[in-house]
Amino acid sequence: MAPPARPPHVGEDQQNLEEGTGESSPPPRSPRAFNPDLHEVQRKICERLRQTGRHDRTLADPTFSARFARYLERLPRRYLLDLDLKDKVDDVLLHWRILDECADPNKRPVFHARFLKYKTVPMEDDGIGHSQDHEEPCQKLLEELSLERRKTVDRNDSMSISSRTRGDLKTVLLHEIIFSSIDRPKLLSRLTGLLSEVGLNIQEAHVYSTKDGFCLDVFVVDGWKTEETDELIAAIKETLTQKNASPSNSTNSSTSERIVDLQQKVGDCEIDLSMLTRDDKIASGSSADLYRGTYKGHDVAIKCLRSANLSNPSQVEFLQEVLILRGVNHENILQFYGACTKHPNYCIVTEYMPGGNIYDFLHKQNNFLELHKILRFAIDISKGMDYLHQNNIIHRDLKSANLLLGFDQVVKIADFGVARLGSQEGQMTAETGTYRWMAPEIINHKPYDYKADVFSFAIVLWELATSKVPYDNMTPLQAALGVRQGLRLDIPASVHPRLTKLIRQCWDENPDLRPTFAEIIIELQDILHYIQALKGPSRRSRAKMPKKSEG
Repeated sequence: MAPPARPPHVGEDQQNLEEGTGESSPPPRSPRAFNPDLHEVQRKICERLRQTGRHDRTLADPTFSARFARYLERLPRRYLLDLDLKDKVDDVLLHWRILDECADPNKRPVFHARFLKYKTVPMEDDGIGHSQDHEEPCQKLLEELSLERRKTVDRNDSMSISSRTRGDLKTVLLHEIIFSSIDRPKLLSRLTGLLSEVGLNIQEAHVYSTKDGFCLDVFVVDGWKTEETDELIAAIKETLTQKNASPSNSTNSSTSERIVDLQQKVGDCEIDLSMLTRDDKIASGSSADLYRGTYKGHDVAIKCLRSANLSNPSQVEFLQEVLILRGVNHENILQFYGACTKHPNYCIVTEYMPGGNIYDFLHKQNNFLELHKILRFAIDISKGMDYLHQNNIIHRDLKSANLLLGFDQVVKIADFGVARLGSQEGQMTAETGTYRWMAPEIINHKPYDYKADVFSFAIVLWELATSKVPYDNMTPLQAALGVRQGLRLDIPASVHPRLTKLIRQCWDENPDLRPTFAEIIIELQDILHYIQALKGPSRRSRAKMPKKSEG
């Protein structure tokens, strides 16, 4: 039996709801995946704790078994599958203690740090994996980023390594930072940005969300110059305090000024609410709900900002999206009908796209595209993006979930909440977008421009050509760390060679070497004309992409 149709017109908010993949989660896997038995896991952990000889008093507590069972029940299945019972069993108790501490609102957020070891790396290596050893680089990166195992740290051995540079080698110190707090949307992005501001490079990440709404994030980092961790924690907390200053500070004042400025720029685009009919909800996101409806006889999608989630940042994002949508007009950009920018009825009204988004089309409805369809989709996207760039707009979150299918399967670009006008003051360095599609310069918090969209387009083009989820064997943060270290997706031999070449050009490490969308359009159209000429006007391609494997 075919799967039920997904609610159409799905953008970023619905992707977060339906895809089931937050920053802490891998993409959806087979429902046949192994489900660990909690009693057996608990028995093995307790047996290993007993063998260490360090936890006799803890295990002798008559309440321990019941409390421990309740704790394990809170944890996601993936945490239990990732456990290294041989070498990391003590970490289970450490994580338990940290999550218990986090239960006290007065102690949140909780940071814990410990020194791990010295690591000797080539001088060419900047401490984040840019090694000159190219033998099986992708496999090595996957091993380094694996959630399943981490090698035991032998502190005595590590202390014997000089901290000074030797010859063409240098040593860096590795620390582990564990973070816990209430799990919230975009928290992980803000956390990785925080660590970057402190001068830390994330080499490894293990991130989990508990069933009762807390996060447990474990990072292996370099960049701190001493083994002592008190000052490290102090530096992290001081930076966090500066970022989370009181509402009366200049940052919040500037945000309020930004809201006023955007409201003035948005001007008169108010819809007549009496002409708007709101029907069924088709999606819910972190701060907004999406409804189908009608407006002046048109089928529309209504994105409503929830009052409970109203904040200065969400207002800025909302107004920014209104400002950009009202100023664009292109056949490959979602058509804007109007908005309500007055409390409490914040909403954006756009055309209704009956085909849903490309993410669902490929990965949930299991569609496989013939080459001519891949090219037509890609040309539509490129034309829309070229229009945006020609009008000095950088999307900053180009991904398959933000690409909608209309009548005759025309593709239109949507979700401009984090888009930015290139003329806005200041260099863009903020980590913005979605990890699986994010350009390395954004991940590294370096200045970036419209070429970051070209990198994201390369991932979308790879999706169209393969019908696979990008980095489907990695969590989103793992994928970002891999890209940061030079990892790229494998392109199957079945992909047209010119398309393969274009994908590689678009995801080049150096943004200056990536083509513009105007150049991309020319190449895609030339490939399309070439294959049409080969097949002739009356013949239709029957070549299908290989079927995706289960699991």
